[in-house]
Order: sequence, then C-alpha cells, then structure tokens
Amino acid sequence: MIIRLGYVSIALSIFNNTPSSTFTYKLFSQRPREEALQHAIEVGRGNLEATKRILYFNAAHGIRVFRLSSSLIPLATHPDVMLDVGSLYKKELRELGDFARREGIRLTMHPNQFTLLNGSDKVVSAAIEDLQYHAAILDGMGMDESGVINIHVGGVYGDKASAIQKLYDHYPSVPDLIKRRLTFENDDKTYTLEETAAVCEHLCRPLVLDLHHDWCTPSSVTAIDMLPRIRSTWGDIPMKIHVSSPKSEKEFRAHADFVDPQPVADFLRACKEADMDSLDVIVEAKMKDHAVLKLAEELGKIRGVKRIDGAVLKW
Repeated sequence: MIIRLGYVSIALSIFNNTPSSTFTYKLFSQRPREEALQHAIEVGRGNLEATKRILYFNAAHGIRVFRLSSSLIPLATHPDVMLDVGSLYKKELRELGDFARREGIRLTMHPNQFTLLNGSDKVVSAAIEDLQYHAAILDGMGMDESGVINIHVGGVYGDKASAIQKLYDHYPSVPDLIKRRLTFENDDKTYTLEETAAVCEHLCRPLVLDLHHDWCTPSSVTAIDMLPRIRSTWGDIPMKIHVSSPKSEKEFRAHADFVDPQPVADFLRACKEADMDSLDVIVEAKMKDHAVLKLAEELGKIRGVKRIDGAVLKW
C-alpha cells in the first residue's frame, strides 16, 4: 500500500511566502474601479506565484498531496467584483497544473465552513458561486477528478432530517462541473461519520474521513469498522482522509502543532489489512510541512513500513 502525506495551504519552511494575500472590498471601494480591479488581479497573480514556490518545495521534498488555499484570488466571488478566474489566470493556472501532474502532486481544495448546500436559497446561491470559483481553479489547472472540492454536510437548523433533505433538494441545481469534484466530510459538532456516509451514498459522492472529527462526534461504530463503506464511496478516485491531533483536552477540537502517529498508524494498518492499494492523507496541523515530514519520519519507523520519499510511505 502506498501512503502519501500532504498538508494545507502554506509551507512554513519558505520565508515570507503566502498564497493568501488579501485585498478587502473596503479597500477596493476606496479606489477608482479600474485601478482597484487591476490591483485585485495582481494580488491574485502574486498568490499564484507563491503557490508555484510551494509546489516546487513540495516536489523537492517528496510531498505529493497538497490542499490549495481557498484565498488565492481575493474578491473573485464578491457580487460587485466577480473575477473570471479561468480567463484572467489561464497561463498561471495551466503552468501550475502542468507542474503538479509532472511531479505527481495531487491538488485538492476545501472551501470555508460557510459554503453550505442546505441553507437558505441565498446561502446556497452564494455557495454555488464559491464552488464554481474553486472548480474554475482546478479546471484551469487541468486536474482530473482526483482534484476534489471538499465541503461539510451543512447546518442542522433544529431538525437534522429536514436539513439533510434540504441538501438533497438543492443538489440537482448544483452545476456538473462542481458535482464531479464534490466530496463531503464528517464534522466535529453535528454530522457523524455514519450520517455523512449516508449522505455520500445517497448523492453518489466520495466521503472524506476526518479521524479527529470522528473522535469529537463519534458514530456508533468506529472509523475502522466503517472503512469498507467509506472506501466504496470513492469508486476509481484515490481515497483521501484528514488527520490531526487535539491541541489539548480542554481545546479538544483545535488542531495541535504536530500529529500523534499512533492513531494514524492504527488506521493505516487497517487499510493495509483491507488490501487497499493506496491512501492520500492530508495532515491538518499548525506546523504544516514540518508536521508532515515529522509524521512521515515517525511512521517510517514502524516495522514493515518503508519511507520511499519525503512524505511517501510503502506498507
């Protein structure tokens, strides 16, 4: 089994290099419109250039999974701005995608917690705009369907069954360019792994298991027991999970700087015993690339596990 570890958004090892530089609408509105538009576009171009440096770093350090920042292009979906990401950044996105494919780096995205498909019509409309922006980035890079866009099931609104039904009711209005990339993740407060699995099975979309969230809001069965069911949602797309460790007992939902390797190893062992060929793992830790390489080193010490690249293991 090949295990590829990755991280989120920014490489702390690269000095002064953020892919999430901002340009607020307040500042935008204080400038002449054309000048403000050009500045917003240039900030986005700078974020894409920072992303290029991160992908080069990842390739050099054997990190083959990476979650792109959702804040690459400021104001792209603001109703008074609405940048055409695919056209404006056609060259930059194509170059990033070409490099990622050449180096075997899987790129994914994860909009913020407000991107929900089971809220009011206004919330869902805004969510679809945001998801189209994410899809435009991955499409512009030429990523295949392994370049997923991951969201949560959504809010409860006082009645979980009705809230899930609202998601089902809204789903047909979601454009196909989004649907082909969409995945759903169990969360840390409301929708359990079992409930999220039921949603994914109903919509025929993959389930992104978050081990830490499962500890926060556990199902009646363990994630390991759920493994065959989770795996089946992915079809031919490589399965992906999220791992992190609690910051403390008091701040159990918050992410720690690094990841405790033991529970990760336990789940990976179950994947190995289930005859899985591969698994991609996004590490959600405060120390980003440092945490990924440290976890790879620790997992590589397990008997039977061979570290074949910086953040790639064979078990």
